Parts: sequence; structure tokens; C-alpha cells
Amino acid sequence: AGPGAAVSDPAALVRMVTQIAANVAHHPHDQAVAEIAKHLRLTWPPSMRADLIAYVDGGGLDLTPLAAAATETLRGPTTRS
Repeated sequence: AGPGAAVSDPAALVRMVTQIAANVAHHPHDQAVAEIAKHLRLTWPPSMRADLIAYVDGGGLDLTPLAAAATETLRGPTTRS
């Protein structure tokens, strides 16, 4: 996908969050999940985070366990971008 590709394409979202998860996978599980979620909150617009949550709600079959766990934390009380 080129620079003009829709960032909310599920395959693109999965690819991006999987790369983020791979970069922190060496940390203990809870720390890795927190770091992924922090990165998503700081760098992804709310629409992308909502699309990722919707993807998980639809089954989220291609997400790694770390990526899926981090996505679940996006549902938490922190809704500010």
C-alpha cells in the first residue's frame, strides 16, 4: 500500500499494530501491552483506534496476543487523544 492508502484498511491496521507489538515484545507482557497502548493513544487518531477496536469486535483473527490485549485497553477510561 502506498502513502495514499486508507489507514483504516484492516490489513494496514493489523500490519502496523503487529509491528509496534514486535518492537516491544521483549518486555514483560503487561509492560509491552501498556507501551503498545500508549503508542496507539499518542500517535493514532481516534478514528484509527476505533477502527482497530471494531476489528477486534469482529473477531480480530490476525492480531497477535499482545496487539489484541493492547487494543482491549483502548476501551478503558482514557478516551483523550
